[in-house]
Parts: sequence; C-alpha cells; structure tokens
Amino acid sequence: MTAWLVFISTCVFETALCIYYYDSFIFFKWGKIQKLISFILLALSVGGNSALFEKIPNEYYSIKLITYIAIHMLFVRICYRSDWIMSVFFSGAAVLLQILTQILVCVPLQLSRSNNPTFLNLMACLSCLIAFCIEFVLRKKLHRVKECLKKEHVMLRSYIWVPLVTMIVGMFFYMFFVSPAGVGIFQGIVSAVLLAVNIFSMFLLQDSLIKDEKLRLSEVQIESKQNQLRAFHDMQSLYERQGRKLHDYKKQLATVEELLKNGDVEAAIEFTEQLTKSIAVEMSEVNTGHPVVNAVLNQFYRIAKSEDIGMVFTISDMCNIRLSDDDIVIVMGNLLENAIHECKKVKTCGRSASIQVKLVEKDSGIIFTVRNPVVQKVDITDNQVQNGSRDGQGIGLSNVQGVIDKYEGSFAISCDEKEFTAVTIL
Repeated sequence: MTAWLVFISTCVFETALCIYYYDSFIFFKWGKIQKLISFILLALSVGGNSALFEKIPNEYYSIKLITYIAIHMLFVRICYRSDWIMSVFFSGAAVLLQILTQILVCVPLQLSRSNNPTFLNLMACLSCLIAFCIEFVLRKKLHRVKECLKKEHVMLRSYIWVPLVTMIVGMFFYMFFVSPAGVGIFQGIVSAVLLAVNIFSMFLLQDSLIKDEKLRLSEVQIESKQNQLRAFHDMQSLYERQGRKLHDYKKQLATVEELLKNGDVEAAIEFTEQLTKSIAVEMSEVNTGHPVVNAVLNQFYRIAKSEDIGMVFTISDMCNIRLSDDDIVIVMGNLLENAIHECKKVKTCGRSASIQVKLVEKDSGIIFTVRNPVVQKVDITDNQVQNGSRDGQGIGLSNVQGVIDKYEGSFAISCDEKEFTAVTIL
C-alpha cells in the first residue's frame, strides 16, 4: 500500500512539475477548470505508462522514455498555444530535466538499495523537489521567453537539437551500458553535463529571442520613419497643388462671371464642370481632422485609384486620436498596403476589387477596420497568417500587432473564401 501511495505521489509531482514548466514558457489555451481536467488526464496517462513499464525489463527503458515524451508532446500540442516544434522542444526539455535530475539524485544513493522500488520512488520525489527549484530559477530568469515566443518562435528550430540529443544519449545509456560496474559514475557525469547544456541552452534561447526582437523593432522603426516621411511629403505636395489651384480660383471665378455677363451660359456651365473635376482631383478625398491620418488615408486612396481599385470610407473625427504619428503610419499603412496588394491579385483574375475602410470612435476607443476581397482563403492560426509571410503580409501584420500590444488594444484578423478582414481596437 505504501509503495502505491509513493508511486501515485511521484506521478502527481512529476505531472505538476511539467505543467509548471510549460506554464513558464507557453500560454495555456483554456480556463482553470479545463486545466484541472487536463492535469488529471495527464497524470493518469503518465501513471499508466509507468505502471506498464514497471513490469518490463530495464533494457526496454528507452521505449518507456519515448512513450513518456510522446504523451507530454501530445498534451502540449493540444492544450497549449503551440505547434509541433514548440511541443517537441518544451515537452522534451521538461521531461529530460526531470530524468537527468533523477539520475543525479539516484545514482549515488541507490548503490546499496537499487532493488527497492519504494526507495526509488522516494528518490524520484526528492528529484522532483530539486527539479522544481531549478525550474523556479529558470522561470524568474527567463521571463522574457514567454512573451517573445508569443510573437515568434522560429528561433526554436535552432535549439531543438538540445532535447533531441539529450533523449538520444539517454536511450543510448539504457540500451548499451548494461554492466553494473562503473556505470553509476559515468551516468552521473554525463547527466550533469547534459543538464547543464539544457539549462544553458534556455539562456541562449532567451538571449537570441531578445536580440531578434530588438532587430525586428529597429527594422519596424526604420520602416515607420520611411513611411511617415513619404506620407508627409505626399501631404506637402498635395497642399502645394491645392495652394496653386486656390491661387487661380479668383481668376477662374472672374472667367465664369464674364461668360455669364455675355450670356454664354453653356460655356459657363462647361467651364464650371471642368473646374470642379480639376479641383476634385487635387483636393483631399478624406478629412478626419488629423493631418497624419489624412495623409495616410489619402495617399493609399490615390494609390488604389491609380490601380482602378475602389475604396469606401466610413470616417469620424480623429483629432483626439491617442496614437503617435509613427504608430498611425504602421497600423494604417500596413493594413491598407496589404489590402491593395491583395486587390491587385484580384484584379489580375478579371474581378473588380473594392476596399472597405472604417475608422470611427466608439466608447472612448478607436476602431479601425479594413476589408478587402481575396483570391483564395488565407490560412489563419492563432491570429497569424500562415501562408502570407513570403510576400511580406505576415511581417506587416506582426508590426501592427506590436503597436496594438503597446497600447494594450486588441487586433483580430479573419478570412473566408471571399473576404479578408482586419479589425483593430485602441
């Protein structure tokens, strides 16, 4: 009975320890109740796997290790916001951290009582306590990893070899080192080295993610400055054209007056129509009360018009918008640029294209919505475009997400077979 209680306690401790590790670096998908249920299911799966392999000879321990990691990998993939790369990396790292710690604890202590299962389970509980201390330190020191991986996890591809190599070495131990003499010291030394490599690799991962984030932010800042400069130049040229038109406005009115005095009404009407069209082309189509917003919207409106792409606006007064000029250019510029880029593809297919733009103030917040037609449905997972990064769309949307996070707003994208929609609330 005591042996079973110790066995169950060990399974519960090991499961809780792994979930603590996962929570340190990945976001759980659901609420507390679902988390409790998933914890119970994982503990039962782990316990069943351990109970099964208790009756199998030690030389098959490598199979037990593989199935144990596979259970955790599937658990992470289902319950956490992760893909298979993240699942393999973190499930392997969490499980191997426990196993390596357990080897370091058990090897020097099991020399005289290696056949006592209760003793081994107690040593496993002790190793769980030591592993918890290690994970607690990692959670405090590596707090940036979770936020960085929320945005991007490409760097994991460079470090996934660490848990894979550790797992291969662990299986190598139990498949080929069958001699009792000297194996304990050798296992202990190699396990200590592998444990240090796994921990050190996590610090390298955080450092790489931070550097990558800084590089991305610098690129975003350069891009925003360039976009803002283009927007201001466009606005300046627009105002110059408007000034030249208004300068001649008095003379044009005098011409209309003279035509009417001479009774040439038809010529006056024709001249007035031409004048109205000319002014409409040169004047701003959108006026929101904010110069930078006006510059961005009018700039992309003229680009769309030159490509025979329609653009319909629903606009309210934006004079009190709380975004900085840089952030206005990033959010609006990237979303409108992506919309025009997709509409060009639609036009090449012989279809008409029109962009719906909504910029309104509601409940002390700003809602900016862009809708555009698509050639085919865009694959979106966890609010990220999966097949659009090759033409820059994914990068632009990640830049928008960065601004939304800065202002603690919300950003959602969706797509069906006909239309792509991006909504920002700030």
